[in-house]
Amino acid sequence: MARLRRHARDLRARFIERRNPPSGLPLTISRRRVYILPTRNGAVFAILLLVMLLGATNYSNSLAFALTFWLAAIALVSMHHAHANLVGLRLSTIHAGPVFAGDTLKFDITLDHANARRRRALRISADGQGATTQVDIAPGETQTVTVEHVASERGRCMCPRLRVESIYPVGLFRAWSWLQPNTQVLVYPRCAGHDRLPGGAGAKQSSRRLVLLGTDEFLGHRDYVAGDSPRHIDWKASARSDDLRVREYADRQSDAVCLTEDRVSAADRETRLSQLARWVVVADRAGVAYGLQVNTKQFGPDQGPAHRVACLRALAVA
Repeated sequence: MARLRRHARDLRARFIERRNPPSGLPLTISRRRVYILPTRNGAVFAILLLVMLLGATNYSNSLAFALTFWLAAIALVSMHHAHANLVGLRLSTIHAGPVFAGDTLKFDITLDHANARRRRALRISADGQGATTQVDIAPGETQTVTVEHVASERGRCMCPRLRVESIYPVGLFRAWSWLQPNTQVLVYPRCAGHDRLPGGAGAKQSSRRLVLLGTDEFLGHRDYVAGDSPRHIDWKASARSDDLRVREYADRQSDAVCLTEDRVSAADRETRLSQLARWVVVADRAGVAYGLQVNTKQFGPDQGPAHRVACLRALAVA
C-alpha cells in the first residue's frame, strides 16, 4: 500500500512538472494552468440536487424543478467565479535570504494582477503542504505573502513549487494552479560543532600583535596634523617644544585564525564543513580576524560582514 501511494505521488509530481516547468519571473496564471474540481461540500451539494431532481420528476412538481435548476445555476456560476479568481494572477518577485541547513527559508512572494477583478480568499502554500497563507488582492493592489520551506541540504536550493488555490465564492468548487519559479537561494552548511577556535596561524612567532591607530598601547608622540582630535594632544609635551605634539596609541589584537578542513577531525565532509561554518560565525561574533581555505580558494584573513558572507558562500558551494 505504501508503495502504491509513493508511486501515485511520483506520477503526480511528474505530471505537475511536465505541465508547469520552472520559468523565470514574472509568472502569470493562464486559463490552461487552472484546474478545478468539486470540493467535499460540492459533491454533497451535487447529490442533493440529484435527489431533488428525482423527487421533482416523480411528483411532477414545477416549483421543485425551478428550485433544483436555480440551485444548479448558482453552482455553475460559482464554478466560473472560482476559475476566474485565479486567471491573470501574477507572481512578480520572490526574495529570500540565505539560511543554514536545517533552518526555515522564508520566501517573500509579491502577487498582483492587471485587471479590475478583485481576488478573494487566495491560499498560497509551498507544494500544497505546510502552512497556508490566505490573502485578498484589490484591483491595482500588490500583496506580499511569506511562504516557509525547510532547507534540508546545503547548496543552491530551488524555490519550492507554489500552489495557489481558492474555493471562492461559496466553497462548492476548488480551483488551483501550480507556479514553479526558477529562483534559487543559497543554503549555508549546518552550523554545528564546538565553539573552540583553532590556534592562530602566527602563534609560533608572537601570540599578539600591534595595530596602529588604536587606544591601548602608547607608542610615542608625533607632530600635530590638521584634523587630529584635540583630546589626543599632549599639552605638556607641546609646552616644551614649538609645535603641538599628539599622542599615538595602538591596539593589541590576536593573530588571525586560519580555518581549514584538516583542522577538523571528522571523516564526513559535511561534518567538517559544518564545523568550519560554526567557526566562521564564532570568530565573526568575537571580532577575531580569520582566514578560510576551502578547496583551492583562500579567503582573508579579514573581518566584517562582507568577509563572513564570502566565507559562508564558499562553504555552501564547496
